[in-house]
Amino acid sequence: MTKRILYIEVGEEATRGTKEATTTGAIPLLNAAIPDMEFDDQKRGEFRGEETAKGETLVRRLGQKWAGSFEIPFFTEAGTTAGMIATLIKHFFGFAVSVQNASTGQYAHMMYPVPDPEAAAALGTKALTFNVNVGEGATMNNWPYVGGRVNSLAFDFEPGQPVKMTIETMGQKRDTVTAELGSPVYPAENLRCDYNNLTLYYGAGITRTGSGPDYTDLDPNTMTAIKPDKVTLKIESGAEDKMRLSGVDYPDKTSFGQFTATLEITMDWDDPASGFSSSDEFAAYMAGIGSESFLLVNDTGTVAGTGDNHALIIDCPIANRTGGNPEFDREKDPITTLTYELLYDPTTTKYLVGVMVKNTAATV
Repeated sequence: MTKRILYIEVGEEATRGTKEATTTGAIPLLNAAIPDMEFDDQKRGEFRGEETAKGETLVRRLGQKWAGSFEIPFFTEAGTTAGMIATLIKHFFGFAVSVQNASTGQYAHMMYPVPDPEAAAALGTKALTFNVNVGEGATMNNWPYVGGRVNSLAFDFEPGQPVKMTIETMGQKRDTVTAELGSPVYPAENLRCDYNNLTLYYGAGITRTGSGPDYTDLDPNTMTAIKPDKVTLKIESGAEDKMRLSGVDYPDKTSFGQFTATLEITMDWDDPASGFSSSDEFAAYMAGIGSESFLLVNDTGTVAGTGDNHALIIDCPIANRTGGNPEFDREKDPITTLTYELLYDPTTTKYLVGVMVKNTAATV
């Protein structure tokens, strides 16, 4: 019988390229995500007399790397290694600070972009192993993709769906195939962030506890809630792997670029007497350059420790308006997709976007 099973377990490598398949977290997937290997296979291009005209005789493999995209239903924890889902976010931004709530049992992990993710105080030499366990006929094997980096991060919030986190990854090579890791332990269902647990807030009134950017809590406080149809946040790091003359045939250096982020909010085209007005937002964009502040709070309702719940919180302090034409239809009410570009806040938060995960993991 052919096993049609695929699952991944992610491990954090102490040194990039050294497989981690022991301390791992099982990550649920929404797509059949097997990374694509990219080989630099070249024909031998040399003048060799009359034999040149007869055809190529040799192909050499001169380099390798991999890339993959993983669509993940967002849980605040990941099986036996509770912090692993937040660790994926940490490896995108390059940094995380973890603090314990005054009451025992709950931790908050604050993550945001840093200029040098490979600094000793950030990721240092760490990377990720994506252990992709696949069925090969009647046999299950583990394909370890080592030296993994996360170079793009996106969140989709849509009615009737769990929060979807999409990570674009790149890495060095597929390591030696071994027997499957076996018996993956997945997160409890009450730790899933679903659409009905999300509240999107805007405007002034947020309470950020602690000193930026290392906040220990983010509370909407007196911000105003919005009820959109859909929200999408995409963040890019500009990171690229590159080959060097370093004695290996895979990338051993990552070049980090500038972080950018875009926020899209799809909602009714309306101008209510109070609260958030999509019409006013578009009018403000047409009138000149301006910004809004947003906070996304996904509270699971599941207690992580005395006084606090498992949660995903995303802080967008300066969202610069970039558009949002209304879309009219003769058969239904008009809608609009308001678009924003997130800007770096050098004064208060000291980030363009901050992501906080609350769970019971001491570190991520």
